[in-house]
Amino acid sequence: MLQRYKEQASSLIGGVEDCWHRARRLLCSFRYDKRGNIAMIFGLAVIPMVTAAGVGIDLSRAYMVKQRLGHALDAAALAVGTATDKSGDELDALAQSYFDANYPAAELGVAGELTLTVTDGVISMAAAAKVDTAMMNIAGYDELNVSATTEVTRKITGLEVVMVLDNTGSMGSYGKLSALKTAADDLVDILFGDETSSENLKIGLVPFAAAVNVGTEHENSGWIDTGKKSSVHGINFNYGNGNMNVFHMYDKLNNKSWNGCVEARPHPLDIQDTTPDDSEGDTLWVPYFAPDEPDVGYYYGYYYPTNYLNDLPKGNWSLQKRQANPGKYANKNVYSSGPHTNCATKPITPLTGTKSTVTTAIAEMNATGTTNIPFGMAWGWRVISPSSPFTEGASYDDEKYQKVIILLTDGENYIGSYYNHNKSFYNGYGYVKDGRLGTTTSSSAALEELNTRTSEVCENIKDENPDKPIIVYTITFQLYDDDIKDIMRGCASDPEKYFDSPSNSVLKQNFQTIANELSELRISK
Repeated sequence: MLQRYKEQASSLIGGVEDCWHRARRLLCSFRYDKRGNIAMIFGLAVIPMVTAAGVGIDLSRAYMVKQRLGHALDAAALAVGTATDKSGDELDALAQSYFDANYPAAELGVAGELTLTVTDGVISMAAAAKVDTAMMNIAGYDELNVSATTEVTRKITGLEVVMVLDNTGSMGSYGKLSALKTAADDLVDILFGDETSSENLKIGLVPFAAAVNVGTEHENSGWIDTGKKSSVHGINFNYGNGNMNVFHMYDKLNNKSWNGCVEARPHPLDIQDTTPDDSEGDTLWVPYFAPDEPDVGYYYGYYYPTNYLNDLPKGNWSLQKRQANPGKYANKNVYSSGPHTNCATKPITPLTGTKSTVTTAIAEMNATGTTNIPFGMAWGWRVISPSSPFTEGASYDDEKYQKVIILLTDGENYIGSYYNHNKSFYNGYGYVKDGRLGTTTSSSAALEELNTRTSEVCENIKDENPDKPIIVYTITFQLYDDDIKDIMRGCASDPEKYFDSPSNSVLKQNFQTIANELSELRISK
């Protein structure tokens, strides 16, 4: 047995020695083996490779934050650009609210202070954000700073705008005229921005009632009928001395002269922009003169609303002859509107690039007279067109300019219906009896014709230049007649350019909406 133990021990010792010799040979072989260099190099390269990958991840996160910052700044700057009624702290608050809405706190990165400056119509904004690093902190960078800037410039290139605004008597109630002035001022402010004058922006104003005032300075312009050449000149003063020149009628009065109002040209010239020609009398405009109507009150059931002089002579003269007699105006004083009845509006303001000229004209608007929508619209067209009578408008083929007409009314067309020989109130079309609205007897038929001509003049305007049509906006203001709303909707260039304004506040919003549509904002950097 002892022998067996000796043999086992000797075998174990031999195995150990063998293992030792083998291990020694393996270890010694490493001294001369070069194949492990690749592993060593890879091990050393892992550190910068991991670091580079981490930098890429962190930089992509920073780039994402920069994009979101830019988007939020653009939204805020555009909002500031349209808010022309705000300044200072109000603009700062508006910018911050839009920025926060487009860069909420839950987004990647912590946004810092927002800066805003507005100089000469250029809105500049900047913001920064801090981004916590995911991998670069290994190299000692715990966060990255990211910044973004933007600029928005109000750009108004070649814009001509004419506001055709209802100045009738009904506008004098419920603060409507004041609301209209405020809304129109807002539009002017938005379009002009910081400018007080512009070479690329022109605005005109056409206040209208039963007729339109073109301005007394145009009496000798060549397009006012001073020589009684029109077929409708003086037709209501056709007794005694025959048809009288209206300017001679004014000369007879002691204290009244032509105030600049004109009557409609014969149809269809009344709803066209045909250039006036002194050799063609019907293309000229006759000065407005509302006749003194008979002194009968309700005598025999007749009623004449425009009575401002004593009839001479009386006696057996018919009511028609009393009204048509030009002799009764000689050396008389008139202590009412008299011949200006139903057209005491302020004059047209031609297209101008001077802001104060427009705002002054808006401030001077007054409420008087009844409603004649096609009359006002036709003159809006004539103001914006390049041809006479008003020539401030750019050529239709001038690619630089876009022409726009904004029409507002607070009521339906009105001519009145009276049980007398005139059949109506005097307006830019004279009386119903004169036949200038397609009938000599029916005021309702004449009114229907007036509505038809409203639609026709709108279509004429929109068809004037097919290559670049005049844009037409229409607004109804505290008006509840669905028929005239439909006419106004059809008058607009498209249904989206028709605005109903049931209140003063909505009117203001609608004018601002139109102004903002006309103000093209662009991101310049």
